[in-house]
Amino acid sequence: MPRLSLMKLTSRERVARCLARRPHDRVPLFDSYWMETESAFVAGIGDERLGCGIESFPKEPRPDRLTLWEYFDFDLMHVGWPDQRLRLVEPTVLEETDEWVLRRDGNEAVLRWWKHKMGTPEHVAFGIDTPEKWARAKPLLTASRNRVRWHEFWPRYRRAKDARRFICFAGVEVIESVKDTLGHEMMCRALIKQPEWLHDVFETYCQFEIDMFRLCEAEGWECDGAFIYGDIAYKNGPFMSPQHYREFVYPCHKRLFDEFHRRGMPVIVHSDGDIRKLIPHFIDAGVDMIQPLEARANMDVRELAPQFGDQLGFCGNIDVTVLTTNDRERIAAELHSKMAAAMPYRGYIYHSDHSIPPGVTLETYRWLLDEVRRFGTYR
Repeated sequence: MPRLSLMKLTSRERVARCLARRPHDRVPLFDSYWMETESAFVAGIGDERLGCGIESFPKEPRPDRLTLWEYFDFDLMHVGWPDQRLRLVEPTVLEETDEWVLRRDGNEAVLRWWKHKMGTPEHVAFGIDTPEKWARAKPLLTASRNRVRWHEFWPRYRRAKDARRFICFAGVEVIESVKDTLGHEMMCRALIKQPEWLHDVFETYCQFEIDMFRLCEAEGWECDGAFIYGDIAYKNGPFMSPQHYREFVYPCHKRLFDEFHRRGMPVIVHSDGDIRKLIPHFIDAGVDMIQPLEARANMDVRELAPQFGDQLGFCGNIDVTVLTTNDRERIAAELHSKMAAAMPYRGYIYHSDHSIPPGVTLETYRWLLDEVRRFGTYR
């Protein structure tokens, strides 16, 4: 077998081999940022080619500007992110201060958002709270071209193709979708008290995501994989039991992931929180890799890789609370111990365990990426 340390792969080849747990030259790189961090990094770099990405100021990035993913030469790129609101309308401002704003959105949900920093909004109220209200709103959730930011993603897609990066269709899984419409409390209560209604809600959002993917495919996007977002757990465990996951969510996940697998597209699933109880079910549903493995929620690739590394890939788990110390000795220890545990299974992609927060300096971050490339080379 040739020495893979001497084999130069494209990003597309590297990620594809990693997701298949086949030999490749080095650990692929990918990462995410809080908007405050991204804005600071862009300002600190001072390269006029750079704009701000999907998670940062300004809200509408200039499509002719590079993302930080491209600037740092990451291996993976997202396109897609269909808008899942029931009504594609501007939020109604109900109340506002210098620090936060209370809005009613297109799902008839009332949320309180920070104005000048990222963060999970406070869930105040949800207007879709009965099967009857859902039945009236359900016809609004139809696939259409105006649910995709083509002006942003077509230029990004073309640049990624030219650079031979691994391109993921990015979408949202059903728990995240239903949470935005019903809220966590109503969703979990309906598992017990109104199961037929909840089955319909989950299945509707599943079909919507499939329809939006097919629409993007018909427009000409040929993606290499899928990145499916959904926070389905908190720090102490999943929002629902494995039994309820299996009954309500697994059929939707399996159906969605099969849609990608039929096209040879591996599936990366994002969830914050402690998802350990669901991992065997994810594998059954067809998940190829989980991301970002939140360290503060007891996710540890050093424990997970020996258990599941021959069936599942891992992306992330580098603790951002360690990164914010900017202490290179501590960061190296965190990085080396986790990469060393995951790399033998050939299915690890570097990523922070959430998003890079303010406090991580640009100097530290540049050094970190260099260290991942150095330590993450297969010999």
